[in-house]
Amino acid sequence: MVPGEAIPVRNSRSVLEMFPPFPIVLVTTRTNIITINQVVYLTFSPLRIGIGVAHARHTYSLLRDEGEFVVNVPDVSMVEAVKICGSLSGRDHDKFEAAGLSRRKRAEVKAVGIAECSAGIECRVIKEIPFEKRTWFVGEAVATWRDERHDPRNALMCDRHEYTIPGEHVAAR
Repeated sequence: MVPGEAIPVRNSRSVLEMFPPFPIVLVTTRTNIITINQVVYLTFSPLRIGIGVAHARHTYSLLRDEGEFVVNVPDVSMVEAVKICGSLSGRDHDKFEAAGLSRRKRAEVKAVGIAECSAGIECRVIKEIPFEKRTWFVGEAVATWRDERHDPRNALMCDRHEYTIPGEHVAAR
């Protein structure tokens, strides 16, 4: 293979492995938690956050019915809770109880937050962008919180095979 030569896309997983790790968040509705690594900010002003949710997930119907969510930012100390929330279905389990997490009322939405997370963003769904197997829910941020425990250098991230935290400082932007 010649360096830089184009290679046909045959396997999306191998292509995705070329990306650096992504943030991983715990998205909450009024009753459920879902572990999400398909999270992006789409616009700055107003701040809009997109989350990709598979149609087969319990949270998909909750988001369509409730129209709001909270993006909770877990840190490295919460990796086991993240794994639990990503491996159980909210149809069959109370993920708050299973993961040992506490509900926290939020200021502007009825969706709950997670008390153990040190930062989060409350969002109201303003648009749904459907694809074959998942829909991107676009939420406009209506409130945020960040407490003294929050350090983005300890925010949990993941790639195709493992959980990580942000690496060392390389250069100022």
